[in-house]
Amino acid sequence: MNKSFPQAFWSVVVIGVTLIVLALIGIGGVQQVRAKTYTISVTGSAVKTIRSDLAVWSFSVSYSGYDEYKSLYQKLKPVPQEVESFLKKQGLDAEEIEIGASQVTTDVQTKEVDCKPNEEGCRTVVKDKILLRYKTISRTLYTVSRYFLVQSTKVDLVIKASNAVDALFDRNIVVGGSELKLIYTKLAELRLELVKAASEDAFKRAQLIASPVGRRITMIEDGRLGVFQINAKNDPSISDVGNFDTTSLEKDVRAIVNATYRIE
Repeated sequence: MNKSFPQAFWSVVVIGVTLIVLALIGIGGVQQVRAKTYTISVTGSAVKTIRSDLAVWSFSVSYSGYDEYKSLYQKLKPVPQEVESFLKKQGLDAEEIEIGASQVTTDVQTKEVDCKPNEEGCRTVVKDKILLRYKTISRTLYTVSRYFLVQSTKVDLVIKASNAVDALFDRNIVVGGSELKLIYTKLAELRLELVKAASEDAFKRAQLIASPVGRRITMIEDGRLGVFQINAKNDPSISDVGNFDTTSLEKDVRAIVNATYRIE
């Protein structure tokens, strides 16, 4: 018993030391492997110039006055036919023109006026020892209006019509609230195309950086797609939430991809 105990003890000690040494060697090996793992982060981009393929033009015609609103309706009554005739002369079709229902709004306005001698319905106040007589009168301002919406793929014709709208003024038709939006309807397809192109651009950039120092790309570790920027042509503006231009006929659509690659 006494002789075998030291042998068993030293055996345990040797095994323990061996395990510690192996663990240290393993840790060192892992550190060496980690030390040899390198990454590179790059940004790729792709841009394409497109032409708007849909025009959406909205505007209104309205008349206001303190008259009875029925007389204002009479002025508004021929407007839809006049506007439709104008738009057709510009090359637009009836199915591209939407005419809204007539609407009326009221604004009751009040003010105080001085009373004439012996006029009834007046109030009397004393101000700075002066006797004043006045009354409050009110009247209603009526506004009758009609809204129009033009949606057409004949973008050039809609732009031309919106610029020629002054011709309606000669017919006592005052156009207000005019808003013209020029839209590209195939953005979903274009986005996929640009994401692919931006990803390829990021990969090429990473290769250009890695190759001169004898490194090669082995895999992608992380990839992030930035927001799309849709600007007027040749406008490089960038917004954190993305731009979406609807005023320009030609636009630049830009996609940005941030990628991290592993190299060895």
